[in-house]
Amino acid sequence: MIDGKRVLGLVPARAGSQGLPGKNLRPLASRPMIGWTLLAGQASATLDRLVVTTDDEAVIALAQGMSIETLRRPAELASASASVMDAIDHALTVIGGDWDYVVLLQPTSPLRTAADIDGAVALCHARSAPSVIGVSPMPKPPGFYGTVSADGLWKRNDPDADEAVIINGAVYVGRPEILRRDRSFQSDGTLSWSMPPERGWDVDTLFDFVVCEALWPHVTTGEDLGGVRR
Repeated sequence: MIDGKRVLGLVPARAGSQGLPGKNLRPLASRPMIGWTLLAGQASATLDRLVVTTDDEAVIALAQGMSIETLRRPAELASASASVMDAIDHALTVIGGDWDYVVLLQPTSPLRTAADIDGAVALCHARSAPSVIGVSPMPKPPGFYGTVSADGLWKRNDPDADEAVIINGAVYVGRPEILRRDRSFQSDGTLSWSMPPERGWDVDTLFDFVVCEALWPHVTTGEDLGGVRR
């Protein structure tokens, strides 16, 4: 809760994955990868309720073993083509109640911290923004990026462009009524919560996972995640 406003945390974790099958439960630093997201959610000072929405029985067992609420997602909302916005809408409908903010925490970003969650919520609240999305700097300055035409011609981006960032997928904060209206966390007036590239690392492929394992020892936050210090 923040200033009397209620905050719902949702962790979407469908069973299917095309890039890296079983990635949510893949062991990372002695526990399933999704476990780090669940611990960060539990350690958050602003989340009033944390719910995992999934069709994966193993994820349900893991979450319940951590005393985290689960919501069984219908099969039509768990396919590769299913929209996460549909999963959010389903969760809001089933859970019910009045929520001022929804926080989406994807399990594929295991290096995000509880402080990132609370900071993004606080920013959204303080600035009365429709939403906040986690972003990280691009690996190279804007002048290193460009386009290649069909005949192989290279064209460089404007080297004087503003610093480029990417949506890292680690944390999204939104107001339920706006999310349902716009079907997106990217509404007019959306703010960014800046994170270093390592904390915003997103795992979709085996390569991403291997890099995440290499980054892990270097992302030491000192946070106490339910008795587990990272």
